[in-house]
Amino acid sequence: MQLIARIAEKLATDERTQLMTDAANATVESVVSDESRLIFHIAGYRRPPGGGQHLYGAEGTMLDGDSAPLEVLLFADKDGRLLELEFVRYDPGDLVGPRWETLNIL
Repeated sequence: MQLIARIAEKLATDERTQLMTDAANATVESVVSDESRLIFHIAGYRRPPGGGQHLYGAEGTMLDGDSAPLEVLLFADKDGRLLELEFVRYDPGDLVGPRWETLNIL
């Protein structure tokens, strides 16, 4: 939740409010074994048909547990609701475990 709050700080007021409300009402599902891709399920909300997603107006960088660089991407669905968090690791291997103290929001 702290990661989402840090990204929300960079957004316009309406988008920030919606993101924080969504995060407070969401459960998280890991869709890959190393937990590098997480999907949010917002209580009482049905996703629009046809899919579609876009990045929020901020993203982050951080280091993985083995000091490999990570890109941190937070996505909204086409209606602007919280959808997915992805940790992109360009070095070989699975996500080890993000070093949260290295998080930098761009």
